[in-house]
Amino acid sequence: MKAEPGNLLKILRVRDGLAVTVGIIIGVGILRTPGLIAGYLGNPLAMLGVWVFGGGVVILSTLVLAEMAAALPQAGGKYVYAREAYGPHVGFVVGWSELLVTRGFSGAAKAVVIAEYLVLLLGRGSVPILAGTIVLAFFLLHTGGLRAGRNFQNISTSAKVLFILAIGAAGVLGGDGSGFLTSMEVSGEFSGWLGLALAYQAIAFTYYGWEEPAKLAEETMDPGRSLPRILVGGAVAVAILYLLINLAFLSALTPEQMAGSPLVAADALHATFGGAAGTFVTVASLVILLSSLNVQFLGMPRVVLGMAREGMAPSSFTRVSPRGTPQPALVFITVILLGLAVTGAFEFLMRFMMAVAFAVDLVVLAGIFVLRRRQPDLHRPLLVPFFPWLPGVTVVLYFLVFVTIVLTQPGLGVGAAAMIGGMGLAGWITLRTSK
Repeated sequence: MKAEPGNLLKILRVRDGLAVTVGIIIGVGILRTPGLIAGYLGNPLAMLGVWVFGGGVVILSTLVLAEMAAALPQAGGKYVYAREAYGPHVGFVVGWSELLVTRGFSGAAKAVVIAEYLVLLLGRGSVPILAGTIVLAFFLLHTGGLRAGRNFQNISTSAKVLFILAIGAAGVLGGDGSGFLTSMEVSGEFSGWLGLALAYQAIAFTYYGWEEPAKLAEETMDPGRSLPRILVGGAVAVAILYLLINLAFLSALTPEQMAGSPLVAADALHATFGGAAGTFVTVASLVILLSSLNVQFLGMPRVVLGMAREGMAPSSFTRVSPRGTPQPALVFITVILLGLAVTGAFEFLMRFMMAVAFAVDLVVLAGIFVLRRRQPDLHRPLLVPFFPWLPGVTVVLYFLVFVTIVLTQPGLGVGAAAMIGGMGLAGWITLRTSK
């Protein structure tokens, strides 16, 4: 099957979508954030509680997004829902914020961490050069078409889940459970709301990507039925896996031993199985990260293509190769990721990305109320249960988290506002000149 000019191939099934969901969510976050969260909170029950809360918020969010995704199965994901609810200007801000910040920063971070692990495994190499090479390798893979990217995703995600289960089982079976009974004194700078805010930002980063299958809606078979199953099923599966892996970490390590560690999984297995576990965890981490980065190359070009169709990006980005790849859009996002891949400051990038993401997602999720009012006759294969209360609770939770981030980290709030304001100005100029 070949794509018609300007059209995408409709070949993705539910299992492909689940592979995308699990593939992008489980990545650099679960490898790097548990040590940060232990340092922020110090109490094992608080740590597990925040993970459970984060999973609950994501599951609620997927229910809300699933209604919009099933009703508007178009390439672009959140950009489409913002455009339909609020108009092209807000759609522009949402789409470009996601490309340049939430997806661009996270994709670059994954490439850098993959390079770090390769250096660790090989004992030599330059992280910037390896990170750039990794980005180019994925570009070549996706030039081969949607099937190549889909097959890589299905295989790597299956391997990823097996590795996660193996690490979790090893930690639970080999640990003595002392981490559940031991707390540590957290630094004064992280006491109170700030520690909770930072911990939740880290967890939200670890879950981020839960909405990614919506970007592939136009390539999903029977999207009205399939997308809700993909979004909600993927979120539930990841929440269970994350709880398992954190139970394993606390079974093998105390919060003090976890605090500040860049790779808690290696520490947990080293504590129970000795030094040979380090190589296993490094290889497992590479598989986890490669699977996650692959989804960036699946989703980001579709956002560019969706915006180009509406005149919010160059018209050349609407071109689709016969193999189903939005080729000019793929080149564009590859350039973005290459430019960011040599940056460091993982924790700052994560926190800044999530400040922007919470603001954008708050607007997008609130769009369900606007769409219900403005387009009451829109065919909706799925209706969110307990409307308006369930989506209302979801939006309020996002608002409270965003306010907490701004109040506890005002500099971050100013930076996010400046970024979003710049996108708004660019959107105003673009829409005026395109008329």
